[in-house]
Amino acid sequence: MKRFLCFLLLILVPLFTPCIGYSDLEVLLKLKTSMYGRNGTGLEDWVASPASPTAHCYFSGVQCDEESRVVSLNVSFRYLPGPIPPEIGLLNKLVNLTLSSNNLTGEIPLEVLDAYNNNFSGSLPTEIVSLKNLKHVHLGGNFFSGTIPEEYSEILSLEYLGLNGNALSGKIPSSLSKLKNLKSLCVGYFNHYEGVIPPEFGSLVNLELLDMASCNLNGEIPATLGQLTRLHSLFLQVNNLTGFIPPELSGLISLKSLDLSINNLTGEIPESFSDLKSIELINLFQNKLHGPIPEFVGDFPNLEVFQVWGNNFTFELPQNLGRNGKLKILDVSINHLTGLVPRDLCKGGELQMLILMNNFFLGSLPQEIGQCKSLLKIRIMSNMFTGTIPAGIFNLPLVTLVELSNNFFSGELPPEISGDALGLLSVTNNRITGKIPPAIGNLKNLQTLSLDMNRLTGEIPEEICRLKSLTKINFRANNISGEIPASIIHCTSLTSIDFSQNSLSGGIPKEISRLKDLSFLDLSGNQLTGQVPGEIGYMTSLTSLNLSCNNLFGRIPSVGQFLAFNGSSFLGNPNLCSARNDTCSFGGHGHGGSFSTSKLIITVIALVTALLLIVVTAYRLRKKRLHNSRAWKLTAFQRLDFKAEDVLECLKEENIIGKGGAGTVYRGSMPEGIDHVAIKQLGGHLQWETRYRIAVEAAKGLKTTSELSQPSDSASVLAVVDPRLSGYPLAGVIHLFKIAMLCVKDESSARPTMREVVHMLTNPPQSAPSLLAV
Repeated sequence: MKRFLCFLLLILVPLFTPCIGYSDLEVLLKLKTSMYGRNGTGLEDWVASPASPTAHCYFSGVQCDEESRVVSLNVSFRYLPGPIPPEIGLLNKLVNLTLSSNNLTGEIPLEVLDAYNNNFSGSLPTEIVSLKNLKHVHLGGNFFSGTIPEEYSEILSLEYLGLNGNALSGKIPSSLSKLKNLKSLCVGYFNHYEGVIPPEFGSLVNLELLDMASCNLNGEIPATLGQLTRLHSLFLQVNNLTGFIPPELSGLISLKSLDLSINNLTGEIPESFSDLKSIELINLFQNKLHGPIPEFVGDFPNLEVFQVWGNNFTFELPQNLGRNGKLKILDVSINHLTGLVPRDLCKGGELQMLILMNNFFLGSLPQEIGQCKSLLKIRIMSNMFTGTIPAGIFNLPLVTLVELSNNFFSGELPPEISGDALGLLSVTNNRITGKIPPAIGNLKNLQTLSLDMNRLTGEIPEEICRLKSLTKINFRANNISGEIPASIIHCTSLTSIDFSQNSLSGGIPKEISRLKDLSFLDLSGNQLTGQVPGEIGYMTSLTSLNLSCNNLFGRIPSVGQFLAFNGSSFLGNPNLCSARNDTCSFGGHGHGGSFSTSKLIITVIALVTALLLIVVTAYRLRKKRLHNSRAWKLTAFQRLDFKAEDVLECLKEENIIGKGGAGTVYRGSMPEGIDHVAIKQLGGHLQWETRYRIAVEAAKGLKTTSELSQPSDSASVLAVVDPRLSGYPLAGVIHLFKIAMLCVKDESSARPTMREVVHMLTNPPQSAPSLLAV
């Protein structure tokens, strides 16, 4: 009996570890209770069985050794909102601890995620430091916060440490460089660290994977990382790294994947990178790199992915790019590259993505591209390509997207088109001529068709109307003629139609109102006739309508959606009027034409009548003016009882009252109680303050106002002159009389200026008999 009890004890001892009294079964049940929190799920089969002391070895995610000790705990993609309890440190045989992504069980309701965020918090468990056999720790994809414990550097057996996808902060401990057996270090994604990449990580000589992507790191890339000769993957993308790419990284002779994208790196691709013979993936996009793309890039024997878009690279692509026969993805868009596209990009038939947009590539697109049946996407818009589009592009079996817009492609579209997978075709803004091929109707999965801003002619093929998946069609700014096919209603998925700026004729098919998802309709700038179909008003999905610049007539409907469109939607249709216009003429195109002609005739008659009235009025005014010019009028003014001598007497320095650009102003005191007057001297000549006073008042002897046919006649002057002027020369008086007559002209433009009056007064006739002698 004693032997039997001893034997039984030997069997049961391994099942109950004498650590602190907890067996592995009890530890697992404790883990379940803690991690479940209030409403966790995913560990329903973790149930103790009294009849089977090794039942825990059959729990989901649990593996045991031959002694029924737990060596692997892999519980991932469950909803476990509670914390990891300290008892985790009692599984002292544990080699693999994977508790990742336990917030995911498929589609999680929002309220469940809220519960997760509220209940699941805390720091990384430090109790695992006591697990001396631990090689694999993956706690990523959770909501652990705080810093990475320095104690983790004591798990010297560790080969894999995955803490990515949490909410960790602080600095990454440089002490992790003590983990000399570490092969994979993944601490990025959603963590938000401070500081730089520890240069000490260059001593992790066994490291094969270093993933520190998207975790807010800054500073420069340590050159010491070039010492990791076994490293095959370096992921540092989506950080704030600056400076040059260290040439020392060429020491990563085993490197296959290099991702430094979405940082602030500057400089050029180091020439030393030519030593990276094992490289398969190079991602340098969205940095500030410049210079040429080195020729040795085309010599990499295993290169599959080359993405450098969003930089400032210049010059040409390496002409040997793709000759290794393994190139799958090429994206060099948004740079300043030019030259010809290499012909061997699809030499091995592996190329899937060709993205060259927003550069300055020249010449024709290689015909080999049209034979690359592995292609999924072609995006080469906004370059300077010329020549014809390789016909094979429209027949590639796997291609889903072809964007060729904003180039200088010419020629016609091929008559044979059969790309079964093609969902988007854009040839916008090129120089394509000819007709739209009916074979476009074979693109059964086509969703977007953009042929706008070309030189296409002919009619819209009926075959296009059988594309059930088509959502957007744009033929704007071509020379397409004929009518809009009524069968367009068979494109039941259409949301946008733009046929503007063409030569379409006929009426707007009322059947178009049956497109229940249509939100954008632009038929402007055509030669459409007829009335606006009222059925369009019942298209509740229609938010934008443009029918301007056509030959539509009649009354604009005032129902449904028409109430939401303003007048700009109908401008440029002279025979189209609003519903509130009671004089609107409609009912037929012929009537509309008659109405337009009658308006033109009335307008012409009105213009001619107005012109005649203007001519007659001008003639009468001219005749009256000519009659008045043949006689002159004398107008008497107030007499002045002072002479020129009185004025000259006042021109003394003591009488100066002001000086200016127009001359000197004197104060004058006149005899016989006349008020003071202002006298201005202009360049040696006299001018009174009032514009005409000197000239007009000089004719003191005017007694009446008479009409004289010859104002220069001496007898006429003597008949009206004042006897007090008898001492003056006759010629001077006649001269003064003429000046006076000029100053009282009816038209202001005929009167002399002040300067002219002064000039005439100071230059009288020199010799003539006096009035007394006469």
